[in-house]
Amino acid sequence: MKVLGEFRNRMQEQKRRIAEASKADKEHQQALEGLKAALESAEIAYKQMEADLRESDSNLLNMTKQLDNANAAQKVAAEALEAANMEKRRLQEEAKSRDEEISSLRRELANAAKGKKAAEEGREEVETRVEGDRSKAGQC
Repeated sequence: MKVLGEFRNRMQEQKRRIAEASKADKEHQQALEGLKAALESAEIAYKQMEADLRESDSNLLNMTKQLDNANAAQKVAAEALEAANMEKRRLQEEAKSRDEEISSLRRELANAAKGKKAAEEGREEVETRVEGDRSKAGQC
């Protein structure tokens, strides 16, 4: 009987251990399922990050192209501005030269007007003398 009691005790202990192992196995299975779900979620997040990175790379490439285009346009604009400034300086120099020419022509015109006036006064004086001489000659 004693052997039978010991056998029962061992059997109950084995059942208890099996129940504990079964409970631990279930807990491990649940933890494993949780880890699998976390892994799947992490994989989805990783794929989304890869897609976001590709989109960011594409956006960066587009922005770089736009920047290159803007730099080229700025270079063309700077060259056009430089050419316009050179043309402006040339036109300013030409205008200054023409202003000097106009001033010179005005001085010549003023001198010519003075000469004309002096010539008219001289002609009038000569005509007056000639008339005076004729009058004297007619009296003689």
